[in-house]
Amino acid sequence: MTLAPHPDPRHTARFKIDSMISLHAAIAMARGLPFMADLSQEDRVLISTVVSELGTNIIKFAGSGSVSLARVHDEGHDAIQVIAKDSGPGIRDVESAMAEGYSTSGTLGLGLSAVRRIMSSLRIHTQVGEGTTVIAAKWLDPTPGKPQRSATRIAATAPEQPLQIEHASLNRPYPGQRVSGDLTLVREVGTSLLLGVVDVSGHGPGAHDLARELGATLMATASPLDLEALLRALHAQCQGTRGAAAGLAVLNRASRQLTFAGVGNVHIRVIGRKHWHGVSRDGILGERMRNVLPQSVLLEPGNLIVVASDGCSESAKTRVLIPGTPLSAAQIAEKLITDTAKSTDDAACVVVKCR
Repeated sequence: MTLAPHPDPRHTARFKIDSMISLHAAIAMARGLPFMADLSQEDRVLISTVVSELGTNIIKFAGSGSVSLARVHDEGHDAIQVIAKDSGPGIRDVESAMAEGYSTSGTLGLGLSAVRRIMSSLRIHTQVGEGTTVIAAKWLDPTPGKPQRSATRIAATAPEQPLQIEHASLNRPYPGQRVSGDLTLVREVGTSLLLGVVDVSGHGPGAHDLARELGATLMATASPLDLEALLRALHAQCQGTRGAAAGLAVLNRASRQLTFAGVGNVHIRVIGRKHWHGVSRDGILGERMRNVLPQSVLLEPGNLIVVASDGCSESAKTRVLIPGTPLSAAQIAEKLITDTAKSTDDAACVVVKCR
């Protein structure tokens, strides 16, 4: 990683993090930093998301530390750099800490994996018993061959015909259970589709009952295309319960636009000539929900969309996610569950083929 040797003090900011109050103040101030004034609103939200994730880790695991932001050159690119430092216990297994769903404290464990998705480069320096430094940078200039995670456009021209789609979903309960705490949703609304996966914490009949209640809310709501309103409704409904994660997407067939927002460890991918990976916000519906972060991408025929719970491992190998595959959506969903479902959790996915 190449850093600016002496960043201009006008282009740096440092925040002490020792409580949720100080973290919330840092998140709010990060969006308004003068050296980020030329960034898009979405990029500013993404940077503040990284501050949130890294700051939460500092409080959770070290108690206190700092988060610094700077406008630098990273590997030859104009970039926003975020550095999080603490003197906590360190990370014993960095590879595991980077994995989806990793947690040592009972949360959904999105911090470092979310940062990796959002940022263009990421380095971690840690020593057990002495602390951790995370250095992440988001490149602001387009880079050939490098997927851009915010406002990525897969189709550059205005579509002439609505997308033709085929969809399927599959839900596999925790091994040995008859019902699942995961829920899949596909709801047609005019020329649009509401897609979703809800993952209630835990498994078994109790999780299944809550998942069914949340699904009924999603099917009955009068504003099915307002993702923020939907997630806030689920959050309110989960108050006092075991909690849940949810990832919701609206696919507009006429405009060929897919918009996604999520809370907790539900992931979405678009596979095609260019790949796209959405980012869910850290949190648990019913306990902790931050600002909703909608992200949009334009689609084209041949794209494959997969929304899945964390019971489907993103790191597991599968050969089924191929653009333009001749397999049906149902066959893809079945193969995806077979290849990637964890033996320690419910697993569910929604698959959409664009034609």
